[in-house]
Amino acid sequence: MAGPPTRDVGEFRELAALHEPFLQVTALRLSADRELAKDLVQETLERALVNFHRFQQGTNARAWMVTILTRLYYDYLKHQDVMNRASAELGALEVRECDMEPIPAEPDEKVNGAIEALEPDLRAVVICCYLQGLSYKEAAATLNVPIGTISTRLMRARQRLKALLTEES
Repeated sequence: MAGPPTRDVGEFRELAALHEPFLQVTALRLSADRELAKDLVQETLERALVNFHRFQQGTNARAWMVTILTRLYYDYLKHQDVMNRASAELGALEVRECDMEPIPAEPDEKVNGAIEALEPDLRAVVICCYLQGLSYKEAAATLNVPIGTISTRLMRARQRLKALLTEES
């Protein structure tokens, strides 16, 4: 099977040399970052060379290369957006240590009874974080739930324990 038709590399070099300064200016206007502009132009020329067999002789080479450049820049922006959103989400999942002092290893009967009265999923989180002193991350791994679930269950457990302990008083 024959590959794509090959064209004269010298012809591409001429086109690249002719249009590279315009590509640099365009990339700098798009990105407002000299290093990014250099990278975009280099990637544009690389893609143009790889796809030079698709370029139709007699059409506007500058417009063809600017189209490649613009699409590369938009791809870069999309990638940055994804990275920023992922970074924000990862920051929200930041590992935190339990924010309250652990309940003493031998809790009094009142606290022990209140813990026993909790729903099983809330009781498990209290035991992991407060009685065993595990971090949120360790508790999440132990209970096989996301870290966010640990903090939510602890908040609910604290509210429920407070209610249970004030009822008994």
